[in-house]
Formats: sequence, C-alpha cells, structure tokens
Amino acid sequence: MFIATNLIKVKTGYGDTLESMFKARGAVQDHPGFVSFELWKMTKTPDHEEFLVVTHWETEEHHQTWTRSDAFRSAHAGGPPDFLIGGGEFHTYEVVHRLDTSGVAAAD
Repeated sequence: MFIATNLIKVKTGYGDTLESMFKARGAVQDHPGFVSFELWKMTKTPDHEEFLVVTHWETEEHHQTWTRSDAFRSAHAGGPPDFLIGGGEFHTYEVVHRLDTSGVAAAD
C-alpha cells in the first residue's frame, strides 16, 4: 500500500473552511486504486491551524495517475486559498507493517 500525505497550515479561524472544502470534493474516491482518504486536524496549535491530508492507494502508480488526471486538476483549480500559510509539505510512504483489530499482522 502507498500513502501520500500533505501537511497544510491555515490561519487561525479558517480550519472549518478548509474542512468544508475537502468535504465538498469527492472525485478521488472514484479513481482506480484509491483506498481511503482522511483529513487529520492537529490539536493544540498556538498560532495557526494545522491539517494532515492522508490518502491511501493500492500502488504509487495509482496515486501518480490521480495527480495527472483531469479530476485532480479540477479539484485544485484556481490556486491556493489566501488563508493558507505557505505551501503544503508533501510526503509519501510505503506501508511495511500493519496490525488491525483481528490481531493479524500484515505487510504490503
């Protein structure tokens, strides 16, 4: 499994706006190889609000295909909102070990 993350910082008071923007989107779940999406909000940030966008993909190739798709371009059209602080911090990961409530460990 392939994980892509994007750390996004927004001005205080704009977290709800960012959350609404992500909730209004939706094209990603129909893309081949998409597994799941999560938006994490950091607790206790003193001078801004911070979010981590986490998407799970079957493979890195599936994620790359998404980032080159018309749906991706449409979702990111118009440039970044003015309440963002800096650019996002994008990182990718490969799941090498996973344990769930079944107690069965797995590696992808």
